[in-house]
Amino acid sequence: MSVAQAQARSFSAQSQNQNAADAPVAAAAAADKKDAPSDMFMTLLLAQIRNQNPLDPADPAQFVTQLAQMSQMQNGQEMLKQLQSQGNLLRELQGASLGAQVGKPVLVQTDRIRSDGQGELSGRVTLAGEEKATTLTLIDAAGQRTRIDLGKRASGGSDFKIKLADYHLAAGDYQLEFSTDSGQKGLLELKAAVSGIRLPVQGGEPVLSLAGLGDFPASSISALLQAA
Repeated sequence: MSVAQAQARSFSAQSQNQNAADAPVAAAAAADKKDAPSDMFMTLLLAQIRNQNPLDPADPAQFVTQLAQMSQMQNGQEMLKQLQSQGNLLRELQGASLGAQVGKPVLVQTDRIRSDGQGELSGRVTLAGEEKATTLTLIDAAGQRTRIDLGKRASGGSDFKIKLADYHLAAGDYQLEFSTDSGQKGLLELKAAVSGIRLPVQGGEPVLSLAGLGDFPASSISALLQAA
């Protein structure tokens, strides 16, 4: 064996030994990385204690307060991680639950819709007392108002159904106003089938696409109904 080959083998063996020795150190450094903030805090606190003026020592209560603040910060970070994890899980469960609703009807509380001007507009009105006359007004983007008579309504909830083509409405966005003969307010809910669910990638509230009405946040859905 030549001298050069012997040196090469010796260097290779030394490198392998060094890598084997460095592996636990690197693993330990990676494991301790998450504890770096607390280690840094303890290092600074010990340095503060060691370097304080012996003739004018710091109040021990200050150190206790600092330790308590550090503990609160760590607890807050852990709680935040748990909340984020639970939030992601809740979002997945909510998405799975809402996904089963695709194709089924729901009731939504809204004062705005996006309509194609065709088909039917159906829903429910809930009143505190009997009303001799009720009206639903659709206002388009130009401010033109279309009044639709819903007739006499009993106390409680009652359904309605409107053929939009009868009112020659153009496709577009409409604002809704529900009014009663007495001036008392009532609850207006629209009925439509769920055509799709959108789950925001960065988190947030799921959005439901309702056939003939547009997109609505999950929080505006007031009832899940059985398919007819």
